[in-house]
Amino acid sequence: MSFTTAKEGEVLQADYAIRINFYLNNYRFSDEFMVISGLTELVIIGSATLQKWRKKLDFENNEVIIDPRVTKLMLLLI
Repeated sequence: MSFTTAKEGEVLQADYAIRINFYLNNYRFSDEFMVISGLTELVIIGSATLQKWRKKLDFENNEVIIDPRVTKLMLLLI
């Protein structure tokens, strides 16, 4: 699977996709990740995951805000 970047003409190739359970602020989440070699960050949580779990970013305090009520509801619906 290929992804374009903000840099014109640049394309990243995903080595494979994997579904991972992960913890953030002691809450368990599950989502699909694309494995791409050579990135500067080990993990990038994208906008689709943030929207899916209704997470908010607090850039001033460098935090992810999670509403525990939404998390419990989403875990029950899956």
